[in-house]
Amino acid sequence: MNQLELRGVEHQLREALQDTALSWVLDDVDAAIAAGVPEEKILRRRQQRRGDDSPAASPAAAAARYEVVDRSVLGLGEYEASRKRGTLVIATRSMTDEERVQLLLDAVRRVLVELPEIEMEVLKTLRTEPEGDTGSRNIVEAVVFEPDESARSRRSRTEFQGNRIPTERRIHVSQLLADVTRGVVS
Repeated sequence: MNQLELRGVEHQLREALQDTALSWVLDDVDAAIAAGVPEEKILRRRQQRRGDDSPAASPAAAAARYEVVDRSVLGLGEYEASRKRGTLVIATRSMTDEERVQLLLDAVRRVLVELPEIEMEVLKTLRTEPEGDTGSRNIVEAVVFEPDESARSRRSRTEFQGNRIPTERRIHVSQLLADVTRGVVS
């Protein structure tokens, strides 16, 4: 997909989630997009000419004495040498259009496909009676996933009970998301 198509898919996904019980997913996705993608880089001093050890006249001049090198462009030997002469730093970059769409697709898949599967497995475990414990406890009917109490979202988060989504529908949604993901990656 080209950039225009990716932006169109992202817009459609956002519209589909907007003003629904799942609009909180957009908050989490937006937070991840704002945080960016961490990357390892090497901060090292530039090669200087002899006698050029004069103190920097300004912070900009001092900063100009250093360079940031992307780790991915260095070979293993050069990387090891750069680590000894420089400092490994973590920088962030903005997400590409493809990464943003993939993040949205992954978030929707987790909520609509994986979360109900987790809930069903938890319910299966909680509903089994241990030996010698017949009738001494109530049968679990549902598991409710709630947001972290410290989470501050601009949208109100709703309870989500995955066992309310039929298995056939989850499989269908999973297949649709897989198809879209293949289209985005290709």
